[in-house]
Amino acid sequence: MKEIHCYRFEANIYTDSELVFECLNKDKHVLKWNTQIIENIYEGSENDLQEGATFITRQKIDKKVYELEAKYTKYDPPYNVCVETATKEGISKTEYRLKVVPAGTELTVDVYLIPSNWMYKTFTNMFKWAFKHVYDDQFNNFIEYVYKVQKQRN
Repeated sequence: MKEIHCYRFEANIYTDSELVFECLNKDKHVLKWNTQIIENIYEGSENDLQEGATFITRQKIDKKVYELEAKYTKYDPPYNVCVETATKEGISKTEYRLKVVPAGTELTVDVYLIPSNWMYKTFTNMFKWAFKHVYDDQFNNFIEYVYKVQKQRN
């Protein structure tokens, strides 16, 4: 099935892209700003990540805990990362792009779903507006967290 674009977040973050990438990608940071992720379990070390690497992500959404296998389908630090997870609803794809700009870093996040069947396609198209409410909070937390880390390092 065709992928459905569900969400986009764009922000200019007034710090270097290496710090933004580190806070976006390293668990020691992610677990502090992302309220949904409980833990990520890697086959090797988190430092060995590359395109094609897989890991298990444990996430809590509302009161339910999900354990999902995730795969890095793109991994080009500090500019581009794409992670895909398979669920009964289909394949969820989240892509992070960082661009160096004169004032710091431009962050773009896109979330897609490739529905597993027509029912999830219909449901996604009807309710994709709800992604904004969930993800905006997470990425606004992220930006605040990046500035906190930046301040601590200066």
